[in-house]
Amino acid sequence: MAGYQINPESNLDKKMQTVKFFNLYFSKFKYILLSNIFFFVFFIISAAYVYLTYVLCGGLNIVAALGAVVFLNIGMSGVTSVVRYIYTDKDFSPFKTFAKGIKENWLKFLVHGIFFYFLSAVSYASIVLYYNGTKTNSLFWVPLVITALISLLMLFASYYLNIMTVTMNINMKNIYRNCMLFSFGELKNNFMATFALIILGAVIFTISVILNKLLLILIVCGIIAAFIMPSTVQFIITFYVYDSMIEILDESKKNDDEPEKAAAKQHIKKEDAEEISRLAADSTDEYIFYNGKMVKRSAVEESLNEKLDDDF
Repeated sequence: MAGYQINPESNLDKKMQTVKFFNLYFSKFKYILLSNIFFFVFFIISAAYVYLTYVLCGGLNIVAALGAVVFLNIGMSGVTSVVRYIYTDKDFSPFKTFAKGIKENWLKFLVHGIFFYFLSAVSYASIVLYYNGTKTNSLFWVPLVITALISLLMLFASYYLNIMTVTMNINMKNIYRNCMLFSFGELKNNFMATFALIILGAVIFTISVILNKLLLILIVCGIIAAFIMPSTVQFIITFYVYDSMIEILDESKKNDDEPEKAAAKQHIKKEDAEEISRLAADSTDEYIFYNGKMVKRSAVEESLNEKLDDDF
């Protein structure tokens, strides 16, 4: 069965795209559910952490409670790995894929969690501070709007962080750089993903209103949060950002490889090879910049060897 490769930039009818979204989601719902069950361990740890901050702070402290994202994010390394296979419609073992995702990416996701915890905490504290300031001085609206826009871009960047980490074999610096570029370079996809997440939130809110009993609301919302939300949120994000991300990064890698491929195919003149060899005597780099071009060291050595054979 071929995977659904939906490109939000294409001219596909929106209704057809929505149909394919739900077809893929519900046809793989058992994997969605299983990955959330595996994730439940991290959910419990995070809930225990939030309760601990509640006790130590004498009440709910939003900034302290946000630290739960660190523990949740480690579990999301497994969830994201499963969702990636769900989206690309490949055969896989949910538990093995989840475990492998954590084993290979837990440290990166831990760093992501710590990094975004501080960003979230600073953004929240800043927005509250500036909002309170607007009550006495209207000039506070300027930093409030700026902070809100930066926070929105950070949210958009987070859409790419998890899926890029489990998909692309690139270093952390390039991951963060690419995520920031995608945050404002792919605004259409980012807003579509955000709109879909808002709809999901609205559905949950509607369920809460219909239930109309606090205990029942807590039980149902707790079940949804633990066993449906993590993979569903990641699936929504992946559905809207994955294809364009892969297309752009693959094209970028192809362009980055062009100088190396050209250098590898070069035939170096003997006199140039001698000059390059002399200039690069103190260097160990595989590629040498000479006369406006990238030259591969092995091509230089090959040309020099040809010269020795001719002289002999």
